[in-house]
Amino acid sequence: MEIIIVDLVPASVPRLEAASNATVVYLARSDITRWGQARMEAVKVARAPIIAFIEDHCFPSRNWAERLIEAHEGPWAGIGYAFTNANPKSFVSRVAMLARYGVFVHPAHSGPSRYISGNNVSYKRDILLGLGERLEMLLDIDFNLQEELVRRNRGLFIEAGAIAAHQNYTSLRGECRTGRPYCRLLAAHRARVNAWGRLRRLFYGVLVPLGAPALRLARLFRSLRGRRSLWTTFFFGIPMITIMYLSDALGESAGYLFGIGEAQREVLRYELETERDL
Repeated sequence: MEIIIVDLVPASVPRLEAASNATVVYLARSDITRWGQARMEAVKVARAPIIAFIEDHCFPSRNWAERLIEAHEGPWAGIGYAFTNANPKSFVSRVAMLARYGVFVHPAHSGPSRYISGNNVSYKRDILLGLGERLEMLLDIDFNLQEELVRRNRGLFIEAGAIAAHQNYTSLRGECRTGRPYCRLLAAHRARVNAWGRLRRLFYGVLVPLGAPALRLARLFRSLRGRRSLWTTFFFGIPMITIMYLSDALGESAGYLFGIGEAQREVLRYELETERDL
């Protein structure tokens, strides 16, 4: 297994260290200011046929890579992970975990899926490279990348045995701050990739805040069937989840109506530079 680190900090900051027996490619790229650009750099230098992305606040289990390799023997373009909570003592963290990862929260169910996890997710490298010049922009937001793969009849799969522990914000404000620019970036790129006209942008921009929070809440509720261990967190967390989804919807609406704005920089700030577990 090859470990590729794309480090965006200034050169004055000490490098991360890895075990001496690990195969590590270290890319010091303080000039990069876009999430998708950083991921694209990793794809370019990777030599393995499978690309498995993992955030610096997400920690894979010991058999994570093994299960991904086994799953990728199938015809799937992308394999999503299942997630546990890396900081479960906080109620806000537990609610955020459920709100953000929903159907992918352990205990998850393996099987084909229209969408798989974002940011922490794996793809076959040749399929990624086959997307050509648009790949870098698609790597900003996995939702848009996966929509493109589905359009090309490339299957996606959830592998419940590939488990990673995700660290979440422990404040509602923190979760809203990270979700809002992410959803704005998603919307702006989605409209651009699909060449939406002004009328369709306006239509989505107006309707998303009105309908998206309720729709996402209903989907989350349906995903809990057969996972009773998550019911308590869901029911007591409904007010908080609703606020998160409404904040996300406002960000998505802004993306359709006004474009990216400062979302690129804010995504990097809240994903990589802000303390999550205070």
